[in-house]
Amino acid sequence: MKKIEEIFDIRKNDIISITGCGGKTSLMTSLALSLRKKGRVLVTTSTKIALPKDGFDRIYHSFDSYKYDKLESLVCLGEKVEGKDKLQSLGYDKLKAILGDFDYVLIEADGCRNLPLKFWYDHEPVIYDFTSKLIGVLPIKILGRKTNEEFIYNFQGFSKNIGSGIIDNKMINKLIAYEKGFYKAFDKDKYFFFNQVESRKDYERIEEFKKDFAFKDIKFTYGSIKEGKFYEN
Repeated sequence: MKKIEEIFDIRKNDIISITGCGGKTSLMTSLALSLRKKGRVLVTTSTKIALPKDGFDRIYHSFDSYKYDKLESLVCLGEKVEGKDKLQSLGYDKLKAILGDFDYVLIEADGCRNLPLKFWYDHEPVIYDFTSKLIGVLPIKILGRKTNEEFIYNFQGFSKNIGSGIIDNKMINKLIAYEKGFYKAFDKDKYFFFNQVESRKDYERIEEFKKDFAFKDIKFTYGSIKEGKFYEN
């Protein structure tokens, strides 16, 4: 077991984008809380995120309201979505202009409407070219479930491109391999994180999945954000 920043090999000045479902926001928040001990951390999005309620030194609701303050070690910044408790992207140029204010930047790069599985529409994920690390997230609890539109975001896209029936290791590998999905032409440091690994059955599934994991250019990691346990293959 390792610290959360260790399994993703995070270094100062890293810009980390996170895609997938079943723990994106929780992973980003856990990373932020850990990394703030080492430097200034920015949490933001290239699409939309739920407006955080606490845990931050400052939550900025617009780019125009942002001011550098070295005493603020953990900052959330985005443009407030009118009428909703959400923040949307600052946009590429505005975010790039303030990257130097922070030691670590965490970007939520797609959405899933709080569903545990998804397939991507053409406009997502939005991965900026200054991203240095990309983490794809899924919950292990989806293994063994039968595909259903009630728990899969963009169910039609998933069925057409990945398949239908019982979700198994082969299906997850196919989802990871989808060229416009988790990693969308990203060619730097890539990680896959299986979240919600908590029961004995979950750990048994991990051991089986390790044997089938088919990607030499992606580091396989797993654990439980809820329990604060993180492992690497």
